[in-house]
Amino acid sequence: MPIQGLVCYTYPIMHLRHGEEILRTHKRHRTPFILQFVKLLIVSAILYGLMFFIGKAVEGDWIFWGYAVVSFFLGIAITLVAFDYLLDRLVITNKRVVWINWKSPVKREEHEAELLDIQDIKTHEKGILSKLRLFDYGLLEIETAGSKTCIIFTECPDPENVKTFILNQMEKQRGGIHEKWEPPPKDEEWSVN
Repeated sequence: MPIQGLVCYTYPIMHLRHGEEILRTHKRHRTPFILQFVKLLIVSAILYGLMFFIGKAVEGDWIFWGYAVVSFFLGIAITLVAFDYLLDRLVITNKRVVWINWKSPVKREEHEAELLDIQDIKTHEKGILSKLRLFDYGLLEIETAGSKTCIIFTECPDPENVKTFILNQMEKQRGGIHEKWEPPPKDEEWSVN
């Protein structure tokens, strides 16, 4: 069910226009987030292991402070990765597509494309593994008039589905004949004649 009005609890800074409804939101895919988290755990395990062996060879209280510093920086790294995953999102309304990208806890970028201005939508997924839901993520690139790229959403979950949904909304916005956009069949050949 579409959400109407000013949405403060989920999108603290996004204001909806008159008559605008949020139809879908998409966060980054979970798999890259989990892989980043695992990398952080591996690096921290190596650092803790090194400190353990160094602490056995050397006496003193400095090893406690070493563990504290490594734990502090590990906590900051995990917080930043989680922050990026949880707050970045693509919002599709009945009038526009908005990409909210948090660069840091204090810096946020917002790119938007009006549905009527979108000229091209490109998707790119990697390999045969993208057929599995666990690895079904890729790049979604939305261009507007003048070949200016407005939105680049990396780690987009099921980019082909998102592209089809946006194209359907564009068709509705333009008042097209078809209610649902479908790509042409693969075996049909198109001719200009």
